[in-house]
Amino acid sequence: MDVICSRREMAAAACLKGTRHHLYEDSYRMFPRDIPLVRDSGRGEIFAVFDGIGSAEKGKEAAQAMADILLEFYQTPESYAPTAKGLYDLLLEGNRLIHEWGFENNSDVPLGGCAGTVAWIYDSKLHLFHAGDTAAVLLRDGRMTRLTREHQTENGAIFRYFGLGPNLVIETDDLLLEEFDRVLLVTDGVTKAFSLEEASDVVELYDDIGIGAKALVQRSRTKGSQDDITALLIEIEEEET
Repeated sequence: MDVICSRREMAAAACLKGTRHHLYEDSYRMFPRDIPLVRDSGRGEIFAVFDGIGSAEKGKEAAQAMADILLEFYQTPESYAPTAKGLYDLLLEGNRLIHEWGFENNSDVPLGGCAGTVAWIYDSKLHLFHAGDTAAVLLRDGRMTRLTREHQTENGAIFRYFGLGPNLVIETDDLLLEEFDRVLLVTDGVTKAFSLEEASDVVELYDDIGIGAKALVQRSRTKGSQDDITALLIEIEEEET
């Protein structure tokens, strides 16, 4: 399996294209403090996973667009305050742009849409922004706490997603972080194979977050997940200041 891995100072991501997909349609971003632009901005760190909606013609493009727009939080600070509201407004702007792509001919099916979970770490606090069936969990002292809900109907249709337009209300949460906490973000390529409890157990087997993220992706495929698989693991090595 050709798992692609990426490692930064305090975070690691691993991903794998779905067996039935021509292209990898998830997307992720890591903006940790070891990137000069992030460090010098004093605006905290952002980590995110996005998953293009399969029924949307431009699902892949939507996931990419939401990942790309996060850079504006650092590049255009005059437009978005270094607050949870500032980042919320930026995510709504991405939602608006995707919604403006329009709909498939003679239907109410949007051309673009994606699920996504964004983690912003600032001043010792984790702020979460979420829509869809991606997920986030907190790992602390051997215990797992689920931080997001699935926005799905009983038949699996996503009813809250980026690209929905003016009706989108992004789910938010925040909590104080402690040294040695881990935050795991995943797309549904993981949760189609594992419960979040099981996924957390896999990454906790490894002291190295890069190895843990890669192992979770590999095991998700081995267990039968045919979707795109993405796992992003963040480790709080010291208190944020």
